[in-house]
Amino acid sequence: MIPVELFGIHVEMCERFYDELPGLVSDAFEDKEYVDSLFKVESERSLEHLNIADDWAKNTPLIWNEDLENEVMMALRTISYPKVNLLEHILSLDNVDTVRLSQWMHFSTNVYPIYSEKACETLTRMGVPTPFDRNDIASYGLYVQRLEGLKQYSPAHGLPEIGLPRARILQLGLERFK
Repeated sequence: MIPVELFGIHVEMCERFYDELPGLVSDAFEDKEYVDSLFKVESERSLEHLNIADDWAKNTPLIWNEDLENEVMMALRTISYPKVNLLEHILSLDNVDTVRLSQWMHFSTNVYPIYSEKACETLTRMGVPTPFDRNDIASYGLYVQRLEGLKQYSPAHGLPEIGLPRARILQLGLERFK
């Protein structure tokens, strides 16, 4: 049964995606830079987690004042998966967009997916329109919902067991799926 979030998906294409997924992500654990960054993250969400994500993504480091630090960390600590609306005000900061925000959320929680234009394009091709907009938190929220629906569909197939967050496996698989 396909979850409500995926109503309208091309079932055959989704089935093929899951059949091909293990091969699409077979090298994912070999991404030493990602894995090393992922395992640097410890304990509660912290500013250090954002720095780890920024280092991995090769983002220009942000210079934080104490008020900004507190504002961002309060939002990150109060948000609960799969919601993203509490993060909207963070997009007003210089050099912060939904992609960067998604990287922070991914490394801080291991649950949120990294926002990806290629993954959005694949979901749209699969019959589930998923816009990509670096400046719109609602678009990222829809992406999170779509991937959650895709995860719920997976138990019939199972996700590859390679020791990485499921959100990362799905994101990489969608980016590589033809």
